[in-house]
Amino acid sequence: HGLFRVIPIKGASVYGKPVASMPRKRNKNGVYLTEIGTDTAKEQIYNRFTLTPEGDEPLPGAVHFPNNPDIFDLTEAQQLTAEEQVEKWVDGRKKILWDSKKRRNEALDCFVYALAALRISISRWQLDLSALLASLQEEDGAATNKKTLADYARALSGEDE
Repeated sequence: HGLFRVIPIKGASVYGKPVASMPRKRNKNGVYLTEIGTDTAKEQIYNRFTLTPEGDEPLPGAVHFPNNPDIFDLTEAQQLTAEEQVEKWVDGRKKILWDSKKRRNEALDCFVYALAALRISISRWQLDLSALLASLQEEDGAATNKKTLADYARALSGEDE
């Protein structure tokens, strides 16, 4: 059981816009439309790609890719890194914009919306990731089987424990 929530969203390529801006009132169509700061999200994601974990322990904020070619391979990696920031002239002004150069970028778009969904869940419904991890560890019998975040990451990537 759980809650099923639908949140209408719209990407907004505006530099500095928050990853997710929850509206305070309905728009002219009567919808609470949440704007997603896609430029900000992409910048945060690309910065997280540069974080390097030391040893086997996951690094908070870093992106950990599954070691399973059935769910993550070169195609997904290329899509995640398809865009780059370029300078373009728009309406007589020089702007820095994200450009895919006509490369496929669906994985990056999904990552942007997943990050926005996480931010919305934390701000709107007080999702507590530490409490969630603790409850998962409790369900697995943490008293006898102390799993770390690295263990869960390996399990999710399809590696044998």
